[in-house]
Amino acid sequence: MKKFTFLIQIFVFVCVFSVFGNRPKTPNVILILADDLGYNDLSCYRNFNSGQSETFPPTSQTPNIDKLAEQGIRFTDFYCGAAVCSPSRSALMTGRNATRVGIFNWVPENSPMHMRAREITIAELLKKKNYKTGHFGKWHLTSQGTDQPLPNNQGFDYSFYAYNNAVPSHHNPENYYRNGEPVGKLEGYACQLVVNEALQWLDKNNGNTTPFYIDVWFNEPHLKVAAPEELTKKHKYNAEYYGAIENMDIAVGRLMDYLKENNLIENTIIMFSSDNGSRWDHSNDPLRGEKCFNYEGGLREPFIVSWPPHVPKGKISQFNGSFTDILPTIASITDIPLPTDRKYDGIDISPVFFGEKDNVEREEPIFFYRYFHDPICMIRKGDWCLLGYQKLIPLAETLNESELANIRPWSFEKNHMEYLKNLVPTQFELYNLKDDVEQENNLAEKYPEVVKELKREMLLLRTEMVQEGGDWFAGN
Repeated sequence: MKKFTFLIQIFVFVCVFSVFGNRPKTPNVILILADDLGYNDLSCYRNFNSGQSETFPPTSQTPNIDKLAEQGIRFTDFYCGAAVCSPSRSALMTGRNATRVGIFNWVPENSPMHMRAREITIAELLKKKNYKTGHFGKWHLTSQGTDQPLPNNQGFDYSFYAYNNAVPSHHNPENYYRNGEPVGKLEGYACQLVVNEALQWLDKNNGNTTPFYIDVWFNEPHLKVAAPEELTKKHKYNAEYYGAIENMDIAVGRLMDYLKENNLIENTIIMFSSDNGSRWDHSNDPLRGEKCFNYEGGLREPFIVSWPPHVPKGKISQFNGSFTDILPTIASITDIPLPTDRKYDGIDISPVFFGEKDNVEREEPIFFYRYFHDPICMIRKGDWCLLGYQKLIPLAETLNESELANIRPWSFEKNHMEYLKNLVPTQFELYNLKDDVEQENNLAEKYPEVVKELKREMLLLRTEMVQEGGDWFAGN
């Protein structure tokens, strides 16, 4: 009997090793990103979400994205790169905190702030393994009206993109570019047009022995929303918003169908998330706050990873992950050494992807700094979350605290740079997110030693990253 049991154990080990131990070193990689999608907007995230609104529960249904979750892993405690678009995307592309990269805010037109050419993107990293690369959809890492680097300058062989939001709306956009050249007015909805372009590119490269990496970065459901009537008419509340989410889900389904029909599913790792939280009521439930704010509702996002059979099916993970983890993890999966000339804020979390570990230790906590909208700082370490609120250090050439509202928040000017360099948090709230995901019970007075330690780390990281981020008006 013991011998039989031993043989069974050997058999199970061989089966597990054959599935999880023999992973290809050059899988295809697809990063799918929604724009301003809330934690509660995917129907598969509502399955374990207890914080539902009885008055206006979200009604979007996302069966294709749900299927991705069913055949892979869903993260409950995963963070984007920032509470607004441009810095979040910079963290995703570089594996480095947005403040360290110098993307301090949303990138407006004709702004000096952009993702610098010296940053190494996921695409540039994968070119070391001869990947074919394409970017499809919103970019928003450089400023329109300048000669700053575009996707084709940062590792992408092919690009079809809008600098920022779809104009005049998701319907019939007229501000897309193909490999740097304006396309003109298009007919259709942005998400479908983006997937059309991606599928055409994949079809052209299908049969190639070289692997591919593509971004599919939708404009949906960011304003100005638009969706087909057959989708919007199903919703009584926020109809175009939820219709845009469902239209995006249909586009994801088309991409998945193509992969399946061309036998690419088992050699393609797919990741789905959103750049930041939603601005709409109840879309971030049960989380506190919304887009722009360093509360959970602005920062915590759906994150799904699918790669059958290598990623366990139907797994739910409570690991605290971040956009900055994605580049180091892809580097690990593809066996590409990380450059040693820069600091990475993310870590390799592939053992969590593959079900080998439930947790991977971090040397430093997850950290956010944004000089608009209190709290300006957020730090998460284990179950603890410390929020830091603003008070400007009075300096002779710096704006007074009362003048913050007079700075145009959706621009980026020299006074912004002076402001953010000298702004530090002086008031703090402490939450245990395992017990209090809604951030309703401030524990700062009860646990002063925890506040002291997290505050120390918060202030050190803020100073270090702002300094490395440079001064856009001083030429560094």
